[in-house]
Amino acid sequence: MPHSPNRADLKKTRLLPGVFSWPDHLSNVARLSLKREFSAIVPLTAFWAVVHLQFCSFIGLKALNMSPGQLQRFMVINFLGFLLTGPIMGFLHKIPKMTATAACLTIASLALISIVLTTSAPENIRVYIFLSQIFVAQVCMALVFTLRTSIWRANYPTQHRGKIVVLIELFLSVGCFVVILIYTSLMDRLQLPFQAIYFTSGVCGLIAAFLFRRIRLHHEKSQLRNLNHPDVIPLKPWSGLNVLRADKQFAKYMSWQMLNGFTTMIIDMGVLTLILTDLFKSSWTEGGLVLAAVPLLITALASLVWARFFDSLDIFAIRYYVALIWTLSRIFLLIGVWQQNIAVVLFSRFITGVAMGGGRLAWRLGHMEFAPPQQDSLYMSAHVSLTGLRGLLAPLIGISLYQIELKYLGSYGLALIALSTIGFFIAALGFRHMQKKHPPKP
Repeated sequence: MPHSPNRADLKKTRLLPGVFSWPDHLSNVARLSLKREFSAIVPLTAFWAVVHLQFCSFIGLKALNMSPGQLQRFMVINFLGFLLTGPIMGFLHKIPKMTATAACLTIASLALISIVLTTSAPENIRVYIFLSQIFVAQVCMALVFTLRTSIWRANYPTQHRGKIVVLIELFLSVGCFVVILIYTSLMDRLQLPFQAIYFTSGVCGLIAAFLFRRIRLHHEKSQLRNLNHPDVIPLKPWSGLNVLRADKQFAKYMSWQMLNGFTTMIIDMGVLTLILTDLFKSSWTEGGLVLAAVPLLITALASLVWARFFDSLDIFAIRYYVALIWTLSRIFLLIGVWQQNIAVVLFSRFITGVAMGGGRLAWRLGHMEFAPPQQDSLYMSAHVSLTGLRGLLAPLIGISLYQIELKYLGSYGLALIALSTIGFFIAALGFRHMQKKHPPKP
């Protein structure tokens, strides 16, 4: 399981005071690796922007006339691909990480480039071709984002790893924001077809694959030799779920996180896209801003602030405050949809980005409050598996309830948004209760 920056890393993530001086303290290996990784991330931003699930769903609804039922299948199949990354990683375990990264990124890029062929496909099967192409790209990208974290552990010293990781994610998120803004503006003003942006991003992905291939991991050859030792037992993909039975406190934490994450996905994975197309008839630029660009940008900036609080607050407090901010974002989303005011909806997505900034760090680090060092990967694999599970269920339930509400109440998801608001608030109370009754392990 990939390494995530730990609390000691984040204690040093005081980015602004020394942001221009700390790279001078890196070794030549680390400095070269950082330079090559940033050069690869530049074209990767163009690729990652267009495989963002909410952006892809907007493309499907607006350009391919995807039905709500097809949107359900689109979301579920892609989260099924997310679950498949665990078993697939077992096959890549003994391959040099950057070789595997480049191969996965190349396959994903070719899948995006092939989207230009959808123009010649019969109209009734275009949606399913697009769905399969994005599915392949999503599975490969999940592997890429898992594999590339090996760079951080192998090449960057612990005392600077937190700063490097946060800066990389900041650069990637801001880059995606810019790319989505450029693409959607061109689609509105010049009627640029969506196939053109996927072709362009696919080419950028091929460039990124070549650049990642140039990165070398410190001591990787000796580590790969050790993996061939007969005493090394391969990890089983689902063995991490056993920790939920063994660690009751972690299981309780994950139950509240299940509610928190499910409440997020029930709106964000499909329903919000339907609201923008059905109610607001959003343009490409407007939809891109609401669904992906603004949350990505604010998440990146908010992560810098949230990182400073991980030193002094336990994971229950972080989750409590994040859930409250999610509750606030849903209240503004409810008002925006009720009043049919896109500016209020956009503001709700700004607040969503703030919540996601803390949630992203908590998702990576939360299990470390419970896991002994030797079982870190098992605890994280349980977290990943449960994330995939709610990703399979939430779009099905959310889109079905949206359709029922639209048919019988004539409202565009208002009751469902109100329900999700309540869900976040209950989750916040759950985390707060755990903070009081079950202090985290030292």
